Amino acid sequence: MTAPTQVLSALLCDPDAAVQMAGPLLRSLDLTDRDPLAWITDPNLRQSIADGFIDIPDDLLGGRP
Repeated sequence: MTAPTQVLSALLCDPDAAVQMAGPLLRSLDLTDRDPLAWITDPNLRQSIADGFIDIPDDLLGGRP
């Protein structure tokens, strides 16, 4: 098991930490897509989100995992 995998596993074992950290961690490790939300219409902003330069806080995701 690699060090990043061990750290991620340890963090996600804590239910409180998992809720707050799972989404950002998975996106930062490129384990899930960074799809821009439908309400974001600016093409430059959408590309920056897809490239990982801008991260949308999970409370603005509208319940999306």
